[in-house]
Amino acid sequence: MVIMGLDPGSRQTGYGVLTARGSDLQLVETGVITPRRDAPLGERLLVLHDGLAERLERLRPDVVALEESFVGRYARAALILGHARGSLIVAVLAAGIPLHEYAPRLVKLAATGSGRASKEQIQAMVARLVVGVSEALSADEADALAVAICHAHRLGAAWRAADASGVRT
Repeated sequence: MVIMGLDPGSRQTGYGVLTARGSDLQLVETGVITPRRDAPLGERLLVLHDGLAERLERLRPDVVALEESFVGRYARAALILGHARGSLIVAVLAAGIPLHEYAPRLVKLAATGSGRASKEQIQAMVARLVVGVSEALSADEADALAVAICHAHRLGAAWRAADASGVRT
């Protein structure tokens, strides 16, 4: 299965694509979609949407996993992040690709074993878990791959449960 993970942001959105075959995770591609910093919000959202749409068409993932918003103390930042997430969600759904969302704490837990892992810990563990990844990965790319890893783990758990019950969907 080809899984694309997204770490959304209005200034930079990281993406990471991997193949998952059982517990084997292999890197396909990572990158960052970066609108012009001084562009108005609407233009940044369009760049995110179109940049993701192009990558979805080219990479053809089976599923996209998106990190949910973390709501901190700054309401304006959360609102802008919500706009960015909306732009990405529309691109995924317009491409007809299934979308799954995961809380940041669950993503960290799946990738590192700790729901409170630092950016550096996530980068190091992603490099260890996914064949073909170096520790030189940017934080946005590593976070995106961590989201994809989270989905791969959830998918693996569902398959194991189905095997145990004798029923597969």
